[in-house]
Amino acid sequence: MAFEVILNRPGVYRILLEESQEGTYVNVFDSPESKGPYLDYLQDDLEMAKRACREMYGVAEREWRQVPDEHWH
Repeated sequence: MAFEVILNRPGVYRILLEESQEGTYVNVFDSPESKGPYLDYLQDDLEMAKRACREMYGVAEREWRQVPDEHWH
């Protein structure tokens, strides 16, 4: 299961959260044409990843939508 938000801001077009065995990856895409994230980092779990996105990018809980996994890692 993955979650995404489209922010459409300079340098942060989309954020994709992907859960894995090692934690939750936060993948940041800079444009709609991006073939992969230009920035990614690992958080311990989904809750921490969403909290980090709220603090860093101002993403509210209600903005996330569930999407299929893209498997960047």
